[in-house]
Amino acid sequence: MKLTPRAEGYLFALAAPLCWSFGGVIIRTVEAGPWDIVFWRAAAHVLFFPFVLLFFLRVPIMGSLRDGGRVTIVSALMIAGTFSLHVLAMTSTSVANVLLLQSTSPILVALLGWLVLGERVALASWIAIAVAFSGLALVMGGAIGEGAWIGNAMALGVALCSTINVLLVRRLPRLDLRPATIVGATLALAMGYAFGNVWAVDWGSIAALLFLGVLQLSVGLAFFFSALKRLPPVEVTLIAMLEPVLGPVWTWLAVGEVPASSTIYGGAILLAALVFNTVAGARAKTVP
Repeated sequence: MKLTPRAEGYLFALAAPLCWSFGGVIIRTVEAGPWDIVFWRAAAHVLFFPFVLLFFLRVPIMGSLRDGGRVTIVSALMIAGTFSLHVLAMTSTSVANVLLLQSTSPILVALLGWLVLGERVALASWIAIAVAFSGLALVMGGAIGEGAWIGNAMALGVALCSTINVLLVRRLPRLDLRPATIVGATLALAMGYAFGNVWAVDWGSIAALLFLGVLQLSVGLAFFFSALKRLPPVEVTLIAMLEPVLGPVWTWLAVGEVPASSTIYGGAILLAALVFNTVAGARAKTVP
């Protein structure tokens, strides 16, 4: 039975956060340092994602990189930041904290879009921002008590890097910055090699990290981009919020990592604010 484009879109949209959500489990179970994880995870993306772009997404890699020019370099630096800070945060605080704080990117997009691009922020978004920051304060406050504030700060750094990339796409919508992820992964790979001890990692851990790089970065991104072609962005964004829900569940089941109560309560407030902001923004765009 052939699926409709909308049904395919929902399958792709569900598959993307599912792929992303297994990162915490694998990072918790491998025998490798943070920079070693950065290296092998990025190496998989560098090797595999070009085939995804060329044969699955039909993206002309060299042409897109050439058209992007200096913007591609900025985007690649931000991607290198997300690839590196995500792992460093995961090894410094709980998986739940990292995934929740990374998910604040839509809130940061609204704030920086207002400050940098002069975009108008609707009243509903200001309400969502205020509520989100109350949840953020709970998560961050609990982390300070646990001594994990550095990891939380790095997770917010991931959200900031992602936000800058979103603003670049908004400012220059005709540019295709997807190939910049390959350049960014190459930069992350270079940093991992410089600061890690990558050849000391056992082969079992290397295989697990290469699998993670393919699943979480290349395949997850392919599903996400394919969903955006078939569904409205608001629906894809809402479904992607499954990642900060599923990730801590897998880590709890696999290694018994239980989120702090402040993370659970603050995370619930934060996710509710993000859902409200996304839905309110979609409704505002449909009003004539």
